Amino acid sequence: MWNAIAEIPKADLDSADRIYRRWARTQMKSNRFAGFIVDVGGEPVASGCLWLMHVQPRPNWKGTTAAYLLSMFTEPAHRGRGHGARIVREAIRFAKARGIPVMLLHASAFGEPIYTRLGFERTTEMRLFLEPGKRRRGRVRTSRKTARRGR
Repeated sequence: MWNAIAEIPKADLDSADRIYRRWARTQMKSNRFAGFIVDVGGEPVASGCLWLMHVQPRPNWKGTTAAYLLSMFTEPAHRGRGHGARIVREAIRFAKARGIPVMLLHASAFGEPIYTRLGFERTTEMRLFLEPGKRRRGRVRTSRKTARRGR
């Protein structure tokens, strides 16, 4: 998946893969993780995962669990055939059957149109890397509102 969407050195991918597998196994053992695979002719062509993650209590949300959709990928030769949407619809059914009130995800440019068609809404999220040496992507601009507050 990562080879198709980003340029990351193999050693970094291998290291991250070991960590991810350990994390995913732990989540599966606690029944907080599910995988979905679309096979065509006996070959996997699309997949995605759903993590039932703990969240803080908040107004208008029932409970303290949110479904988080992650690791969505469709092989390039099989894109545009509805496989990704099929996985998302199944993940939604899975979460609803467990009484989960909300599903979250981080959309790629490829996936955003699919999620929008299925009713997802764009939200705003911010990030700050706390480890030394981590760089931001792109240029950071101060909003006019923030700049005025500092005066």
